[in-house]
Amino acid sequence: MEVLPPARILPSAVEVTHDAYEQAYKELAKMLDGRYPLSFKRAVFISENAYFDSRLDYEEFNSQIVALSQLCRLLKTSNDPYFLYDRADKELVARNAAIFMMMKDSTRLGKGRVVAPFRYDFDDFNGDADWRKMFVSKLLISHKGNCHSLPFLYKMIADETGAPTWLSLAPNHIYLKQHNQKDGWYNTELTSRTFPNDAWLTASGYISKETIVSGIYMDTLSAKQNVVLCLVDLAKGYERRVGPAAAEPFILKCTELALLHFPHYINAQLLRAEALRHQFERQQSTATSQQAFAAMEAAYTRIFETGYREMPAQMYTDWLQAVVKEKAKYQTQH
Repeated sequence: MEVLPPARILPSAVEVTHDAYEQAYKELAKMLDGRYPLSFKRAVFISENAYFDSRLDYEEFNSQIVALSQLCRLLKTSNDPYFLYDRADKELVARNAAIFMMMKDSTRLGKGRVVAPFRYDFDDFNGDADWRKMFVSKLLISHKGNCHSLPFLYKMIADETGAPTWLSLAPNHIYLKQHNQKDGWYNTELTSRTFPNDAWLTASGYISKETIVSGIYMDTLSAKQNVVLCLVDLAKGYERRVGPAAAEPFILKCTELALLHFPHYINAQLLRAEALRHQFERQQSTATSQQAFAAMEAAYTRIFETGYREMPAQMYTDWLQAVVKEKAKYQTQH
């Protein structure tokens, strides 16, 4: 049963919410400019904690990640004798294998204790009705997540255990990239718990050659870029709490900083362009309308030049179903 703090905001709590988001922004900004060390785990927590007006407990959040990481280390040790991979990077590959095993299957701890696997939650998978559906804190409670929270959790555990893993972007989607000496680069898809190749992702995921060349999709993200993802999540969460109009200045501030450190991040570009469009629509009959139009036009031109084309919501839903069907087909054949 999920037990999460209420998401509804009361008029008297607006100032509290604003302060929580401002504090979160400042901490993420300090990570990005080098004043604080980069920590993806901390950045994820910061972006989620602000949504709850800073009422979550970082020590509790951290202890859950550490406990899962320790479980993965135990799984690796117990399965080492049966691990058939024989290249020089066996240790690193085994660390990733243990995380995947823990997330994919039930893990028995003895005395009837079982850690449930982490499954895909098809209910409101974009967080349209409830933004908390995107959160790792929700995933840790329910063991159900989406293509946002599942790879985020995997990445945090990988950071704890020293498993080389990179987040990567596709339209409306986040997945994982890894590398080994035997196969080279490969992908891990937690939606279906499979390892699709780049060609399959390109063919089925609405990814064009232009979007790959421009760097908005299918590249490995750096530690700093991972934190930028959380900064944009922070802006989106604030928009959900107070509404688009009230959130506009904060969105523009967050996306400006995000694009300073990750110029190709398409979600930051899209969020910024939408905020600038709303700004222009309000100022059409004012003296500043021409300036507002120029800013909006530049933002949308930049997006167009990346090769980005909007993936319809139904197409993404169909893509998710195709991923599940592909997995079922593979299991039947093998």
